Amino acid sequence: MTATIRTRLARVALKAETTPGTDAIGGTPAAAEYVTCNATMRFVQDASPNPAENGSYDDLPPIPGGLRAEVTLVMPIIGSGAPGTAPEWGKLMRACRMEEVITAAAVAAPTAATAGTATSVTAAAPFAATAQLYRGMPLLITGTPVSTDVVLDYTAGRVITLAKTYSPALNTSALLQVPINVLYRPISDETIEVGFTCYAYADGLRHRILGMRGTWGVALQAGRPGAITFTLTGIVAAYNEAAATPAGYVPLTRQAPRWAGGGAQLNRQPMACESLSANMNVRTYYPENPEAAEGYDIPIITGAGARIAVNPFSHTTHTPTRTGAFRAGTPVSIAAVWGSVAGD
Repeated sequence: MTATIRTRLARVALKAETTPGTDAIGGTPAAAEYVTCNATMRFVQDASPNPAENGSYDDLPPIPGGLRAEVTLVMPIIGSGAPGTAPEWGKLMRACRMEEVITAAAVAAPTAATAGTATSVTAAAPFAATAQLYRGMPLLITGTPVSTDVVLDYTAGRVITLAKTYSPALNTSALLQVPINVLYRPISDETIEVGFTCYAYADGLRHRILGMRGTWGVALQAGRPGAITFTLTGIVAAYNEAAATPAGYVPLTRQAPRWAGGGAQLNRQPMACESLSANMNVRTYYPENPEAAEGYDIPIITGAGARIAVNPFSHTTHTPTRTGAFRAGTPVSIAAVWGSVAGD
């Protein structure tokens, strides 16, 4: 099958489906449904051998079967520009076993801690007494010291486990606040999962793909902006249709923040690394269904194996500690922070 030459004349629109496997766009995408990305499309069609004999050594042509698409989208990690508003790439996280949690109002004003240690701090009301309510969210510390940290763990007693080590230890001089934020966290709840309809335009052609789900990965390099890659799969409703690319698409032009002047902590010690990559490694499967048009239904999520890879430079103190934890199978924390402006 031929591939388009003018690949830069491309646009991709995606919209969450209300009914799984049913076209959510229904014709012409709205401007807000496009995403700023680099897209790679791969169409896979099953083929069954024809067992009939034809009086020669030659096999008969195979019988074509179900058709599905594999789509890779590489997107710059750019915030929405507005606090509490999901970024453009955020909607696709919902297709990759991630739940979107929006904290529309800051928690506390800031509020003084009631106690602290080198790696934890105890908050006071209005912080809620609900375990793990703020897990994964950023934490702003003002007063003494001044720092941006990450909530690794949160107990019903309002004890916050942090990603950094503080010396001197935190105490009541620390003022705490969880800012407005949008959080994505992994789930194992199919009632929250969302499939997507994809319309992809390229050089006068259009592809329509339904029920898309998949996985995501983040790549960070010191001093450079980050990128997120989505690898999605879905049923092909149509491909290589002659269709003019609609007007109305406005790509994002805001500068993506660099991984610099932020945070990079491994086991509560400076990471001092060149790069970091994280991948959710979500696995999908097409359930067989003879009543479906392609012989199988839209993909479902069947498993995941999240992995983080980092290459820290050797350090006479940190490296022995990390090596010991690695060999003993001791879990350690990792946190990466970049961007310093609300909405970024």
